[in-house]
Amino acid sequence: MGSSDAHAWADLPSQLTQALDKVNSDASSDGQMNAFTTSNAIDGPATFGIKAAGSDNTILVTVKNGSVEFTTGKPDKALFTLSALPQQWQEFFRQTPVAPYQSYWGMFGMNIKQEGIEVQGDQTAFAHWTH
Repeated sequence: MGSSDAHAWADLPSQLTQALDKVNSDASSDGQMNAFTTSNAIDGPATFGIKAAGSDNTILVTVKNGSVEFTTGKPDKALFTLSALPQQWQEFFRQTPVAPYQSYWGMFGMNIKQEGIEVQGDQTAFAHWTH
């Protein structure tokens, strides 16, 4: 996916444009996504962001009971935003990522926090929606 140059990953939505189009078209028919988003615990829409550190261009993920939608915009449209350095996203999106880049939680670290990985915004909303 995209360039091997970490600088290209400084604008995550631009780097993932084709993937965002595909994920939106596939989301409604994905059984796991539908199972995850169909829950009485989701009593209203919630939007979170994913972005590269230093950029305001953000992937916005809006979860509603029974659906999910991926768009782009500014991080202020999200309750919280998962942020990582461009080179960390480059490693994360490799075809076969190596530890700790297989998941955001691996990068975030439970005991050792990597520099550049952070959750910005409403920490209570993050704790509420982390699952």
